[in-house]
Amino acid sequence: MSRITFKRSAEDEWRVYDDDGDHVGDVYRQPDILNPGAHYYIVHLDDDPRGWTRVHDRSRVRDVAQRMLDSHPYF
Repeated sequence: MSRITFKRSAEDEWRVYDDDGDHVGDVYRQPDILNPGAHYYIVHLDDDPRGWTRVHDRSRVRDVAQRMLDSHPYF
């Protein structure tokens, strides 16, 4: 199991890195048009055939990204 870290790359974007410092994906914050003033987060790992995952609770972003990395079919 690789522990992830995040580094801000833009105002609403973060890069996801594994233990070795390799870039493995990105997180994007998006406005929730159905709930004005709220946001959700898109977690997308590189080369993941499962696609991205939407996370509504910011406190769960790390856990979701970690779970996705741990179960990634190519990493």
